[in-house]
Amino acid sequence: MLRKIVVGLLGALLLGTAAMAANEPVTIDFWHAMSSGHQPNLQALITAFQAEYPHITVTLTYQGSYSALQGKINAAVAAGNLPTMAQVYENWVTPIESILYPIGPHMTMMEVGDIVDGLVPSNTYNGVLTTVPFNKSIMVLYYNADLIATPPATWAEFYDLAKTLTVDTNGDGTIDRFGTGLRPAANPEQFLVYLDQAGGSILNADWTEVTINDAAGMAAIQFLGSLIPYTFVTSDYMSDHMAQVAMFIDTSAGYNYNKTAATNAGYALGVAMLPVGPASQSSMIQGTNLAVFNVPNQTQAQKDAAVLLARFLLRAENTVFWAMKSGYQPVTKSAYETQTWKDFVATNSYQQAMSAQMLLGFSQILHPNYGDMRTILSTKFDEIMRSATGALDGLNSMAEEIKPLLSE
Repeated sequence: MLRKIVVGLLGALLLGTAAMAANEPVTIDFWHAMSSGHQPNLQALITAFQAEYPHITVTLTYQGSYSALQGKINAAVAAGNLPTMAQVYENWVTPIESILYPIGPHMTMMEVGDIVDGLVPSNTYNGVLTTVPFNKSIMVLYYNADLIATPPATWAEFYDLAKTLTVDTNGDGTIDRFGTGLRPAANPEQFLVYLDQAGGSILNADWTEVTINDAAGMAAIQFLGSLIPYTFVTSDYMSDHMAQVAMFIDTSAGYNYNKTAATNAGYALGVAMLPVGPASQSSMIQGTNLAVFNVPNQTQAQKDAAVLLARFLLRAENTVFWAMKSGYQPVTKSAYETQTWKDFVATNSYQQAMSAQMLLGFSQILHPNYGDMRTILSTKFDEIMRSATGALDGLNSMAEEIKPLLSE
């Protein structure tokens, strides 16, 4: 794949350099969904970029929530009036990939190779690195450190702890604290973590067959089914129920919320890598990427400027700055080797697990119907964990409902 990305690389870089060499003033519009807490840090990066490239003006346009941003991008596609650059989720890109300006061919081989391995496939379309990662988080294990001296290292240890820590403290017949918690309807990616750790996937490699209910899928769902008596199931953020749950899987981006909630609940919060499954210790990476639009209302100079911005944000020092300030994780391998990041991890021990877990991350598949598949996963996973259907029946139902999406 890397060979395909690098084909024509030198020529593309020379063309881009020539186009920008004149340093003619150019303005680009960057649509984002970073809320008020993140905006000052994003602006700081843009200010630094503009200081290095004074002929480029970046207009940051906050579009509200992620769903609002998606809606505005879709409306702009229909109207033919897109920004130069935007934050995008993978499943937003698959229907509009043909109108994107691939970023990878305008990067050096070193820059491309520096992207965290688990993030390359989810930004690669038809063999070309088209988008690049931006704000990314990884799922880790949060736990009540006052109850758990040593976090579970395997699925078996996780099960045993979940069972032991599920208690009816006042003897009224109602569980007061569950061993673990899940948000199946809101976050079906939690199921995908177990699926991947068992060695499974939603589809086979060429997307011609649904494999979610093969032996690996059955192992994953049977393990989750065994946890039902000890699992607090909710659609809320787990931070809203910290006193009711002893340990749970959540994204690294949720650390500050979880830490505050644990403090309010009166206990110390621990963070660990996920327990090892039958096949791996992998975890799912979530978050958005950066896309540049190749449409008539954007000039070549604007597209070149946007590519420069994307490359700037990928620099080790910049992805480290963003991670330290925002709670997301660095997206390049060299970032984890910088002294700045090492010092930050040393000072913030919770980051040890997050950093190690990020380098074992995987991303969602790029099937054009993944959004619909995800809806099926969330509905069925929720039904299973609420005991509305049996684990294997629910898994097979998932597979049957996903099958028609392969040919659509």
